[in-house]
Amino acid sequence: MTDYRRVVGAMHRLELLRKIRSRGILSASGLHPGQPPMLIYIINHPGCTQKEAADELDVTAASAAASLKRLEKAGLVERKPDPNDARRNCLYITPAGQDRVDKNREQFEALDQQMFSGLTDEEVQSFQRICEKMFDNLADESCRHLTICKLARQLQGDKPNKEV
Repeated sequence: MTDYRRVVGAMHRLELLRKIRSRGILSASGLHPGQPPMLIYIINHPGCTQKEAADELDVTAASAAASLKRLEKAGLVERKPDPNDARRNCLYITPAGQDRVDKNREQFEALDQQMFSGLTDEEVQSFQRICEKMFDNLADESCRHLTICKLARQLQGDKPNKEV
């Protein structure tokens, strides 16, 4: 009989070690763990509003405001008045912000390559299929469609994220 606890324990150890290494990468670049998703959202949605970013990332308005203030102070994001609505500010990534995201992306790709080293492409694809099947085994209709951000919020018991 398969000892599922050992398998789950191995998965949990792997997840924790990757989080530790990920936080090291972010810390060295001066970012908090929730800030890369904000930067990536702004890159993919130039001219978006703070509210749009907060809604998509499933964080409170206050959390988004605090995060954006830090990102602006670091010169990674800038706000510009909306030419069509003076009450709105639009968010844009700065060249320094784009550079930081690009460097972080390279570092995370290197981390992933290290993690999957020694595995064939077929083994990696098989592992992905297994993970997706396991997710489907656990998921019901209330969570099957949720993004990673929204699943994380479920983990917190639907409390709004305090900090991005």
